[in-house]
Amino acid sequence: MKRILGAVMVTAALTAPSLAADLGARSYTKAPALAPVSNWSGFYVGGNLGYGWGNGNTDFSFLPDPTAFNFNNTTLGARSTGVIGGAQAGYNWQIGSLVTGLEADIQGSGIKGSVSAAPTILGTSLPTTDGTLISSEPKLSWFGTVRGRLGVTVTPDLLLYGTGGLAYGHVDASANYFEPNDPGFAPLVAPASVSKTKVGWTAGAGAEWMFAHNWSAKLEYLYLDLGSDSATGSFAPPVPPQVQVGYTWHTRENITRVGVNYHFN
Repeated sequence: MKRILGAVMVTAALTAPSLAADLGARSYTKAPALAPVSNWSGFYVGGNLGYGWGNGNTDFSFLPDPTAFNFNNTTLGARSTGVIGGAQAGYNWQIGSLVTGLEADIQGSGIKGSVSAAPTILGTSLPTTDGTLISSEPKLSWFGTVRGRLGVTVTPDLLLYGTGGLAYGHVDASANYFEPNDPGFAPLVAPASVSKTKVGWTAGAGAEWMFAHNWSAKLEYLYLDLGSDSATGSFAPPVPPQVQVGYTWHTRENITRVGVNYHFN
C-alpha cells in the first residue's frame, strides 16, 4: 500500500506542471465604455443660412373713390423672395425628454419683390389698354426674432420642437401710379414709399440633431408677420389735391433655414 501511494504522489508531481501550462495564462477584458448621452441643457450660439418668400401683397385704393379714376380698387402680389443669413443664441433647460428654451436671432435679408399691372376698368375685370400702370416694390432689409422653444427628444441626439414669439424688422417699400398724358404733357404719377422698423410676431417648428459632442445642426421653418404699412401718393397740379392713390403694403414672409450651434455644456 505504501508503495502504491508513493507512486501516485510521484506521478502527480510530475504531471502537474504540464497541466498548468495547458491551462494557459488567465486574461481579463475591460467592460465596454458607455456611449455619452447628449445633454441639451445650457447656453449655445451659432449661425444660419436660409431662404424667404412671401406674397408681398400691396393694396391700391383710388381716392376719394374709384369713380374719380374709373378703375377698381385692387391688390397686387409682388412674390417677394430672397436669401437670408445671420446668427442665433439661446439657452435650453432639459427635464428627461422634455426640452424648453429661449432663442434670439438677427438676420440680414435680401427678401424683395416687384410687380406692375394695368388696373381694371370700374365694374369689370378688364384691364385698361390706355397705358396706365400701377406698381409696387416691397423689401425686407433685415429682421430678428425673440422666441420660446418647446420640444421633445425622440432620441437622445434628435430634438423636435415648436417655437414662437416676437419678430421685428426693417421694411422698405414703394409704389406708384403711372398714367400717360396728352402729347406735350408730363405723365401723371403718384409715388409713395415707407421705410420703417416694424414689430410683429412669428411661429414655426424645427428639428435639431446633436451630431458631435457639443455640436448640433438644425432645420427650421418660421412664419413671419410684421403687419401693414400705408402711404398716400399725390399728383402734381392741376390735378385736385383730393384725387390721390392710397397704398398699403403687407409684410408676411415664410422662412426656411439651416444652422449649426455650439453648446457650452
